Amino acid sequence: MSLAIKITVLIALAVVTASATRGGDVSEYYSAATFECCRNNGWDFVIVRSYCSYGGVDSNAPATLRQAAAAGLPYHDVYHFPCKSQSASEQVQADYDHVKGLFGMMWFDIETNPSPGCGWSSDKADNCAFLGSLISAGRNLGIHMGVYASAYMWSSIMGDCNVGADNGLSLWYAHYDGSQSFSDFSSFGGWSKPAMKQYGDSVGICNINADANWYP
Repeated sequence: MSLAIKITVLIALAVVTASATRGGDVSEYYSAATFECCRNNGWDFVIVRSYCSYGGVDSNAPATLRQAAAAGLPYHDVYHFPCKSQSASEQVQADYDHVKGLFGMMWFDIETNPSPGCGWSSDKADNCAFLGSLISAGRNLGIHMGVYASAYMWSSIMGDCNVGADNGLSLWYAHYDGSQSFSDFSSFGGWSKPAMKQYGDSVGICNINADANWYP
C-alpha cells in the first residue's frame, strides 16, 4: 500500500471515530460531577428513565436531567417504560408534564415488563394498538419520539407490528455484541435502518450504572 493510500485510510478512520456519538442510559439519579466525568470519557448524551414500569413517573428524572445539562452533556433524552393497564394518553401526559423542557426525545421502551398488573398482553395485535395509542398521545403533545427494542423483544411482544416505523419513529435497538457498528442489524418492525444501538450493559466508567450506547 502506498504512503498516500495509507494516509487516506488513516484520515478516513479518524473521521469515523470523531463523528461517532457515545452515551449511556440510566435509571437512577447521578450528580453533575459524575456526568462531567462521563463527558470527559467521551459521552455526548444521556437517556434518563422518566416513566417507570409500575406505571408512575420517575421522581429522579428531572433532577438527573438538570445535572446532565449542568455537566455540559449536549443531549438529554428520556425513556418511557409503558404500563399496559394504564391509559396510554394519561401516562404520556404525566410523563411529559414531569420532564417538560428538559429532554429532546422520548423513547418508548418495548421489553418485558416485570411489574405486577403492568405487563404486556399475550395478544400481540393488542400490544401493537396500545403502542399506537402511546404514539398518538405523544404526537398530540408535540413530543419527538422513538422506540427502544431488541429484535427478540419486538417479535415476542409486538409480532409483525410496524406501527413505530409507519409513524416515522426512530429505532434504538439493543444487541450486546460490544460493537459500535450497525453491521449486525437485521430489519424488524418495519425499520430498515436503526438510529442508535445499545451495544453493552455496562459502560465501565465513572462508577455509573449505565448501558453503553452509540450512534454514528
